[in-house]
Amino acid sequence: MKNKIFLFSVLTFFAGVASTGCQYQEGSEPQMAAETNKEIKSEPKTEHTSYSEDWEKFKIESEEKIKRNEEKIALFREKLKNSGSTIKAKYNKEISNLEETNKGMKKTLNNYKNDGKNVWADFKTGFNNAMDKLGNSIDGLVTVQD
Repeated sequence: MKNKIFLFSVLTFFAGVASTGCQYQEGSEPQMAAETNKEIKSEPKTEHTSYSEDWEKFKIESEEKIKRNEEKIALFREKLKNSGSTIKAKYNKEISNLEETNKGMKKTLNNYKNDGKNVWADFKTGFNNAMDKLGNSIDGLVTVQD
């Protein structure tokens, strides 16, 4: 049940992020383009550079977390091979759900587009929260089995 709630909350979060970035108001497109150009020109280059550096650092750290999650899942699957059939049946579905969520996080990270500083801050916060929840779920599952 917790995994279903977790999966639902992660999917809801990403749907919200996607819908927020895709809002369109009729007749305001040329104005938005002009405002975006003004914002880009008015931002100091050092701020853009620090933002790019922050994104690269964040991406590397997140990829490492995703890789650690993959390793934990693989280790858990290996431990599960030596377990009885009832335990395998109980945990296989949970492991598969966690694995799919981890793949979704990787895809979301790779698909992120630079949409500005405010969107970046929201994405970073939401992504970190989702990664923490996923990591806790994986850790909780592994400790239950031990």
